[in-house]
Amino acid sequence: MNVLLIYPPNPAYCILNEDFSCCEPLGLEYIAATLLENHCVDLMDMRFDKDLPAKLGGRRYQIVGVAVPFTTSINTCNLIFETVRLLSPDSITIAGGHYPSTSVAGLALAHVDYIVRGEGVDSVRELLAAIERGASVNEVAGIGIVDNGTVKTTATRAVTSLDSHPLPARQLLAINHKRYFHAHYSPITLMRFSLGCPFNCSFCILWKMTDRRYFTRLHEAIIDELNTIDNNNIYVVDDEAFIQAKRMSELARLLIESGLQKTFHMYVRSDTIVNNPQLFADWAQAGLDSVLVGLESIFDNELEDYNKKTSLLQAKNCIDILHSNGIEIRANFIIKPDYTLDKFRQVREAIHELNIDRPTFAILTPFIGTDTYAQVKDELIIDTPEFYDCFHTLTRTRLDIKTFYKEFADLFRAAQHRDTSGSNRKVFYAGKGDRFHTFVDKIENAYRYYSTAT
Repeated sequence: MNVLLIYPPNPAYCILNEDFSCCEPLGLEYIAATLLENHCVDLMDMRFDKDLPAKLGGRRYQIVGVAVPFTTSINTCNLIFETVRLLSPDSITIAGGHYPSTSVAGLALAHVDYIVRGEGVDSVRELLAAIERGASVNEVAGIGIVDNGTVKTTATRAVTSLDSHPLPARQLLAINHKRYFHAHYSPITLMRFSLGCPFNCSFCILWKMTDRRYFTRLHEAIIDELNTIDNNNIYVVDDEAFIQAKRMSELARLLIESGLQKTFHMYVRSDTIVNNPQLFADWAQAGLDSVLVGLESIFDNELEDYNKKTSLLQAKNCIDILHSNGIEIRANFIIKPDYTLDKFRQVREAIHELNIDRPTFAILTPFIGTDTYAQVKDELIIDTPEFYDCFHTLTRTRLDIKTFYKEFADLFRAAQHRDTSGSNRKVFYAGKGDRFHTFVDKIENAYRYYSTAT
């Protein structure tokens, strides 16, 4: 069958857009790879290739799959589904990605035939095989069958291994390889070494998607894939790549011995760093250039509320360990809607004192399916999908809304205006120039989208 897989463009209103980060659609590349053996697959990244009518007119597609990566993508993806149904009414449509794996609320189900939930490599392959044979799809695990606006889910598909997956079909988007970047890493290639997280932070949904189980890839498979990648910059998108310290120490040794010259950017927890300082000395030699650490808060009581199981003291120690090994730290801090002027001031001061290379800030966002959402779902003051971006408050603020956004924007300004001795270490995504000012101005003016009663 002819299959078209689509990654959506960013919504028209988007604070953090492709000016700051635009990475390959790794999930769709995995899906495409498992289908290529039996189907003709096209992969369309609509952040660059925006002419969907022309694409649909150039070939008759029996299957059109659309990734719905984020809550913010809902309305954009609904327009894609509507366009497919209008211009290619015989195509079977499939919604997959992170958002449909947690909820179908807001999706234009009238234009969707199937939902793929969770890891989709095996589910999509089996679904298309059943469709092609004219067989029942009820036994395909990990999908939802849409019927008159309702979704009937099949058995949950348990993840058992990552090593059975083929390498991502990156060749399908070779035309864009030099255009994919993340912050100052350009060009960049995405990889994953593992899947899942054993922790249970209240604001996060990822651990629930694997029931806190953790899956890893064979070292040989990781190195073999790295050998196929021309780019020097590798963004490892694991939820937390360093959970198994002994395993990761061995991988570092193998990378050093291989002679591969790659620059890695990875996620890690502060307690993992503090508990395993030698591991990060090893990884500095293996090419680890920077890590994104969810420090989340300078207030220990908030860390306890988030079920983070870390502390400010650990944060300070992890920064020292990283810097002693020449590893750049990118740290995220969660800003709660109930912050006072004094709390904003303390955060600004802490950014200077902690010596974080590239800090960034995110408003506490109650994503559907998280424990945080369960706590505040009845308190939402606005429910616009595009506002689930960590730059908008969805619940009432203690400060008046205009002052809150001014203070939030000033956190970025304070980080950007630090004296960093001439280095380019400023803010995580928005480094300098007009892009930074546009980014911060959007944040400061976001209050305009709320009613005056807020």
